[in-house]
Amino acid sequence: MTTNPPSERGALQASDTAAWPQPDLGTHEVSATPFRYATLTECFTPQIGEHVLEWFERDAPWIVKRTDFYEQYEFSCWDSASPAASYLTRHDVLDTVGTAMTRVFGCEFEPDVSVVCHKLVRGHRIGIHNDYLIGDESHRLTVQLNRGLAETDGGFLMLFSSGNPADVHRVLRPQHLSALAFEISPDSFHAVSKMHGGARYTVIYSLRARRA
Repeated sequence: MTTNPPSERGALQASDTAAWPQPDLGTHEVSATPFRYATLTECFTPQIGEHVLEWFERDAPWIVKRTDFYEQYEFSCWDSASPAASYLTRHDVLDTVGTAMTRVFGCEFEPDVSVVCHKLVRGHRIGIHNDYLIGDESHRLTVQLNRGLAETDGGFLMLFSSGNPADVHRVLRPQHLSALAFEISPDSFHAVSKMHGGARYTVIYSLRARRA
């Protein structure tokens, strides 16, 4: 569980999101196979992470979503006027995300960005898929937030070398404040293993590459 001393928490008032610092997306590890992706260690400060978690836990506008391959709670930050949503969609925050994604993937992006939040709890999972739709978003940045999930809680982000669920390339723990950035393609197969305990939150920035 992540906690902060009262003096630290007080330094970032929930009502003054203009003073919240931009994400730190400068440190990353890049891989070109089986699809282009990058892992990041700590995107938001612990104080911002705490503010967003408190919002998620208290009064975020979660809507349950069920399909044939996943079950979760979700909503768009553009549909909320809360301080945390205002921060996550703040102009300079979106610019920071776009600049970091350009640095990693070498392309420019359209100004419209989708900012969606997900919550997975016990029994939820996301089956293997690639997110690829012609003409839709081309890149994603998925930031993890939680209270410190144990291995027994599940919710691992799994990357695959093909559409075969047995062809696992890498398994990533949902480490608080870490992130995965990836290029959406026919090869970008990934999944989230079944949740057995706790709550797994993510903030997902989806971008569309600008055509030449």
